[in-house]
Amino acid sequence: MDFKAQLNWLFLESWSLLTAPKDFWKIKLAKGFSKPVVGSFFLPLTVLVGLAVFLGELLWKSEPLLSYALLKGLREAVSYLLQYFVAAAVLFRLLQNHKGTGNKKCLDSVLAYSLLPFLAASTIIGLFPGLYVLGIAGLYGFYLFITGAQTCLEIPKNEQARFILLALLLIVLIFGTINWISWKIFQAFFPYGA
Repeated sequence: MDFKAQLNWLFLESWSLLTAPKDFWKIKLAKGFSKPVVGSFFLPLTVLVGLAVFLGELLWKSEPLLSYALLKGLREAVSYLLQYFVAAAVLFRLLQNHKGTGNKKCLDSVLAYSLLPFLAASTIIGLFPGLYVLGIAGLYGFYLFITGAQTCLEIPKNEQARFILLALLLIVLIFGTINWISWKIFQAFFPYGA
């Protein structure tokens, strides 16, 4: 697939998820989760976030430091990747305990697609740090996760609410912990500017 077609697919996929999430999940469930979501959807968006943070540091700092901007962008991208893979492993165990689908691709897709608002908000904030208030838009990802879990993960009705609540709490805990650790490591390299 060429770059233009991949970019077009990524935009259309993101748009249909953000504008009509329930229909999006139903279509995905009917077609099956055949396309590898990490390589085709999540990784390009993660790279975009890292690039936006890098460029934002170079554009808006009064005294830009290339190594600082590069490591800050890399930290952001690596943090998202770690958060995804750790959350996917933990949530798969949780899903098994709640008698949900055994299809790991399905859970991986729900998790990756539900991170879209967080990635989009991080991209905008990374490129334009003054717009940090737009970070609140990332919370739409929780709604995407809830609708995706209800539609795709085949959890019994009596277990759904408990699974979703525990999954959201675990996601917040995992993301917070990994962000805190990565920020502390970053501060070790740049204690004066972090």
